[in-house]
Amino acid sequence: MFNKGEKEEMSEYIKPVVLGNDDLAEGVYAASGSTESTDCWTVDGRSVQSWNGSHNVFEMSAKHSTDVTHITTQVVFTYTFSAPITNAYSEFDSSFSGNTVVVTRNLHANGYYSGDNVTFKVWVSAGDQAATEALTLTGISYVCRHETNVQGGID
Repeated sequence: MFNKGEKEEMSEYIKPVVLGNDDLAEGVYAASGSTESTDCWTVDGRSVQSWNGSHNVFEMSAKHSTDVTHITTQVVFTYTFSAPITNAYSEFDSSFSGNTVVVTRNLHANGYYSGDNVTFKVWVSAGDQAATEALTLTGISYVCRHETNVQGGID
């Protein structure tokens, strides 16, 4: 501690040293936080039932790349359809607006080149039977949120 008006002397900088011991069960890593990417999944979708009495049923598929090592904690898929949606739901949390349906899949998986596969349904309606049957999937995008893996790396 120094008093007001006194200057603190700069001491010589000493570089920290990190020691490793492979015999210990615990590890230490400095990386933290999360990041997002849009290049680690291959996504697709198709109508599997154009009218189930109220909705057009789409089967969506996504396969995680086997070339990355991050741990995916959430994927937000955005599906764009050929007409405005009046009702939509999915097996995962979802919302809709205009001609898009957003599906959020929260998870804790996919580390270490696992190639996670997921297939799920999205039910969409465009109001009446004819408009609903005519719906087509015109676009898919996603954002993959991933966390630091246990070795301290994200990709």
